[in-house]
Amino acid sequence: MKLYEYLARYGTEAGDRLFYRDDEGSLTYGDALAEARRWADFLTAHGAKGKVAAFRGDNPKDQLLFFLGAEMAGARPVLVHEYLKEGDLAGLFAKRPIDIFLSDRDYPTLSMKQEGHFYIRDLGVHGGGAGDFGVLTSGSSGLPKVLFRRDESWSDFFPLQNTIFEVGPTSGLFVQGSLAFTGNLNMVMGFLSAGASIHLSRRLLPRTWMKWISEEAVSHVYMIPSKLSPLSKSRGQAEGLAYILTGSQLMTAALYHRLMDRFPKAQVILYYGASELSYVSYIEGKDILENPDDVGRPFPGIGVSIRDGEILVDTPYGVEGIDRPFTCHDLGRIDEEGHLHFLGRREDVYHIKGNHVSKQKVLAHLLMEEGVEEAEILAEKLDNGDDRMTAFLVGRPKEPAELVHSLSEKLSPWEIPSRFITVEAIPRTSTGKTDRGKLEELAEGRADG
Repeated sequence: MKLYEYLARYGTEAGDRLFYRDDEGSLTYGDALAEARRWADFLTAHGAKGKVAAFRGDNPKDQLLFFLGAEMAGARPVLVHEYLKEGDLAGLFAKRPIDIFLSDRDYPTLSMKQEGHFYIRDLGVHGGGAGDFGVLTSGSSGLPKVLFRRDESWSDFFPLQNTIFEVGPTSGLFVQGSLAFTGNLNMVMGFLSAGASIHLSRRLLPRTWMKWISEEAVSHVYMIPSKLSPLSKSRGQAEGLAYILTGSQLMTAALYHRLMDRFPKAQVILYYGASELSYVSYIEGKDILENPDDVGRPFPGIGVSIRDGEILVDTPYGVEGIDRPFTCHDLGRIDEEGHLHFLGRREDVYHIKGNHVSKQKVLAHLLMEEGVEEAEILAEKLDNGDDRMTAFLVGRPKEPAELVHSLSEKLSPWEIPSRFITVEAIPRTSTGKTDRGKLEELAEGRADG
């Protein structure tokens, strides 16, 4: 099924039902259908049919309605990350298959033409790959790539996804941030497919999020753990929340318990997936705390195997143009109960005293320690060729000697970091990745813990 067809269906059958609410107002399904059609008319007039049409906007409502309107017009939409600078955009247009670019702001060096509230530039026909729409990679290691998908690579999975997450017409999703991030866009489309409502904030105001979740018809929250953390520290409770859906980062024990205090009736589901593959596996509730590197059983219909230590995924719900089974070069293992254990990427395996040590495994156990809010590990190469691990901890962790004793009950001696440094926050880049350079500066400026 085409993604825009869900909006067309509910906009016709249930036009007065709430579809979308954000910091500035709300839209019924009927309102949203009308606005998406205006986008479709605009793009049709600019000859967008069959072309890759990219949009950069600060407002998630504009992102969503552009995306659906572009599909109505027969274009192939791509949402562009807002953090990309003018030079990054020029590189994107030169090297990626984008034919038309629209933005809510002008970029003088890109020769854009203003039309109404937006700016547009026809880049010519690049002849992009097969697929109905595209998503951008994070671009953390260079220029973002455009990954093309068929609508069915998402829509065929929505019935299963919504059954497991218990999503229906009366459900309400709260999500924060840009829809240019694939996880946000996928989850919003999944709720759209069920005729549910979307509650979205682009503001970093956890108290406001908590108020919305408490007072509106919000049944599900979708956020990565680093955003769930400030939410969990807000005052009050929301007993109506049924599910907290999260992934992409590890969960801490402290965060899990705070979430249960704020949302006592909610079930936490932690998933493992990738932009190329969508959802792969999931784990629920307190099982998240039992084995910190356990990311659960594969979703039905998804095949997972291990080859040379790497996770291989055989799925009909991946992007176009990849071989199946596919690997993102993540490391893992499958236990006797069929659970997948995520052990990080190959470059995150260290060599200590003749042993291979998974950074991800060590990090997962650190995050389960009392008082630890966030953690990161940095490894330095010693003269003898071994790696030495330094753990950076946020919160009120135990003293180093106590941490070593506690970790020794779960990890081998060579898996325990040599140093523990408490910091106010883990330094991050604009994409949310760990800033390794700043961590190295912190390590150099601190004595052994």
